[in-house]
Amino acid sequence: MEEEILTEEDELEEDISDIEEEMKETEKPKVKKLKEPKVPEPISETYEAFMQPARLGIVNTINDEVIEGFEIGRDEGLIQLGKAILNKLDKIAIASGV
Repeated sequence: MEEEILTEEDELEEDISDIEEEMKETEKPKVKKLKEPKVPEPISETYEAFMQPARLGIVNTINDEVIEGFEIGRDEGLIQLGKAILNKLDKIAIASGV
């Protein structure tokens, strides 16, 4: 009787080893995922684009004072007249010493 038990154990061990081999064959290979490289944050740029709406006015070239509030198209003649008047007044002020 002992011989039969030993042979059954041997058969079981063989069956187990066969099953383990089959499992190893069917097992998918483990793939290691690579860590994604860290992307540095973009550097803030020094220069930025902007758009300035068209302006119409008269500027004093000596002290950069601006007279504005005129409409393009409608007040262009008025700007030319204002420029001529202010330049004449400036010449009179300089000549009179004021």
